Amino acid sequence: MIVLLGIAASAAAQAKPTQPTPAKPTQPTPAKPTPAKPGQAKPTKPQPIDRIYISVNGAFQTSGNSFGETVTFRENAEDGRFSTDYEVKSGPALNISVGASLWRNIGVGVGVTRYSKRTPTAFSASVPHPFFFNRPREVEGEVADIDREELAVHVQARATFVPTPRIQAVVFGGPSFFTVKQGIVTDFELTEAYPYDTATFSRGITTTVDESKVGFNVGADVGYFFTRQVGVGGSVQWAATTIDAPASAGTGTFEIKAGGFQAGGGLRLRF
Repeated sequence: MIVLLGIAASAAAQAKPTQPTPAKPTQPTPAKPTPAKPGQAKPTKPQPIDRIYISVNGAFQTSGNSFGETVTFRENAEDGRFSTDYEVKSGPALNISVGASLWRNIGVGVGVTRYSKRTPTAFSASVPHPFFFNRPREVEGEVADIDREELAVHVQARATFVPTPRIQAVVFGGPSFFTVKQGIVTDFELTEAYPYDTATFSRGITTTVDESKVGFNVGADVGYFFTRQVGVGGSVQWAATTIDAPASAGTGTFEIKAGGFQAGGGLRLRF
């Protein structure tokens, strides 16, 4: 009996289904970073470009814009003439510009340049004799304090480059709107006495020509920044035009060249 019960118990144990052991979830093995190859440079992010860039420059304008005029007049039943040589010298100028970025490194800007100089003008004349034909008196002198002023507004397309956080470079170009004020001699006075064989220059009578003309400008600017917003820099610019001014005789015109090469430096701001 005992042997039969043992055989039955053993058979029942073998017939009972076994529960499957749940498999443990496996953790994914993190991928190891691939080491950089020797000599392979890591990619660098481009430097951000600020939206607003301001430059204030004290500049020096070189000028080759000297010009002259000869006027014919009628006196003592003969034609006389006088000539003036206007020397436009190099001198200090002020340049202020503001630029704004529109898309990536492309932007627009507006600059203003002012140049002013006062110089003497050489004067010479051939004045008919009041009593004799073909015996003109030659007169020479100098007209002091002839003023020259130039104001130019430059509209610019700009490209900005930021090679490092401290350095910012700009190249630009576009149309320029010039207004020029130039003193010119329109008449003169003499000192003479009987028998009027000689005469002496007394003074010149002047007026101011005020004319405007469109020209062009092109240049570059480099700034070095001590802080995020404040720095110093230098710029070079060529801006020029040619203006047709009314002649002193009242008819016709003569050419006045305005602008020139400017170089300067000063304050830089960016935001």
